[in-house]
Parts: sequence; structure tokens; C-alpha cells
Amino acid sequence: MRKFLLVSGLLAASVSANANDAIKYTCTMDNAERVIEVVYASADKAAPCTVSYTKDGVTQTLWSYESSEGQCEAKAAEFAEKQSSWGWTCNSDASRTATTESAQ
Repeated sequence: MRKFLLVSGLLAASVSANANDAIKYTCTMDNAERVIEVVYASADKAAPCTVSYTKDGVTQTLWSYESSEGQCEAKAAEFAEKQSSWGWTCNSDASRTATTESAQ
């Protein structure tokens, strides 16, 4: 499972750097859900960006980067892998619609 998440995270990061696809991991355990998402400030740039985490309906920013392309994607994939190691089942979704700060 770890290799799958790492490979899917790296694939999502490489796709995202080119098209600014929204990257979202949905992690579930029993009836609980956690969401890890990369949010871009601009639809045409991979930085600045933030990694948000939603737990029990509360969203917080875990990381933000001003100029390091690929960092948000890598951190999101790493955190999803960590969730998996805690017993959560995480699935990634790289959508074709860009997510921006104003859309939150």
C-alpha cells in the first residue's frame, strides 16, 4: 500500500506541476473521513500553494510554500502515506479542475 501511495503521489505531483490539477487524498477508517488537499493560489502556477487537512469538519493548513514547486504535492503524498501507516485507507484524486484559495 505504501508503494502505491508513494507512486500515486509522485505521479500526481508530476501531473500537477504541469497542469495545476487539484490533488486530494481522501482517507477513511470505519465511518470517519480525513481529507488532505493541495490548494493553489493561482490556477496557472504550482506555487504558492498550501496543504490543507480536514478532520471532523475542521480544516487547517499544515504546510505552505511560496516558491518551491512540487513541495505541496510531496508533503500531501507523504502525509497520506503516514495516515495509511496508522490504519487509514487513502485514495488519491487528481482532478482536472484547478483549486484556488478563493474557492475555499
